[in-house]
Amino acid sequence: MQKLLTATSALALVAGLLAAAPAYADPVTVNNYSFETLPAGGLTNLCGGTCAYSIGAVPDWSVTGTTGEWVMGGFVGNPPAIDGSTIGWSNNGSISQGVATAVDGTTYTLQVDLLHRTDVAMAGEVQLEIGGVVVATATGVDGGAGTWSDWTAVYTASGADAGQEVTILLSDNGTGQGDYDNVRLDASTSVPEPASLALLGVGLVGLGLLRRKHA
Repeated sequence: MQKLLTATSALALVAGLLAAAPAYADPVTVNNYSFETLPAGGLTNLCGGTCAYSIGAVPDWSVTGTTGEWVMGGFVGNPPAIDGSTIGWSNNGSISQGVATAVDGTTYTLQVDLLHRTDVAMAGEVQLEIGGVVVATATGVDGGAGTWSDWTAVYTASGADAGQEVTILLSDNGTGQGDYDNVRLDASTSVPEPASLALLGVGLVGLGLLRRKHA
């Protein structure tokens, strides 16, 4: 009986290790993630020096309201883009992209760099939607005027979410312009390590043999 209890305890320990298995993240493709693909005709509105912007369509993204792309070019002391030279912006508008189909138990981690302009309050918002419903809103630490900061939203899909579209939503809170760059999305699931699986198998075999011996 003592041997059986020992084997059962060992098996419980292995099961616990499996439950704590690390999550493995895979990047989800986000088209035009840093807004380097420009709209037809380019950035036609000039704002001094190398500063230029567009109003309207953002390639590979769906837009509503007033949006566009922008090469800041040092405009009123604003810093350059985080990735490449161009950023996306919205002013009482939104920029969105459907990027994946939700899988039960998968954790989606969205990261976007937001700019706090030197001349206006920070107004950008970053959210994850599943099936057209907002499931997570990004949080981060605003570094102050003239800085970029990384904002993150995390959500684990449920069975009810499975099969529905995962959408990235970039918008503003209506008090000013939202400015975005370097949009990244990872999908992760907990996967047992091969060594843990092998250990579980040994435990199951040992427990089976002990049960047969004491039957």
